[in-house]
Amino acid sequence: MSFFGRLFGSQSAIEKGIESIINTGDALIFTNEEKATHKLALLKAYEPFKLVQRYIVLWFTVPYVLLHCLVIMGSLHGYDWQHVGVMINDAFGYPVLAAVGLYLTGGVLPKKR
Repeated sequence: MSFFGRLFGSQSAIEKGIESIINTGDALIFTNEEKATHKLALLKAYEPFKLVQRYIVLWFTVPYVLLHCLVIMGSLHGYDWQHVGVMINDAFGYPVLAAVGLYLTGGVLPKKR
């Protein structure tokens, strides 16, 4: 082996070194296509939780809507049930808002860094 061959290594060693440098540079740059692929993988992993979110939304929104229907029906028959509607909103308003917000925005909103 010549002096330069020993100094710089064999051709295969040089090619392996260059390939490892290229692979390292490629791993440092995160392209939009790679971001989209990772986002799709994240949404795929998130699918089982969507079922749980649907149950939570139904658990809160069905009684909320039914109670408001009762208030409306009572008001149509001449009863003053406005205070009952306010109590329903006080008791169920924020939990329903949180459940619907979780269901509609889960996995969609970007994380702040």
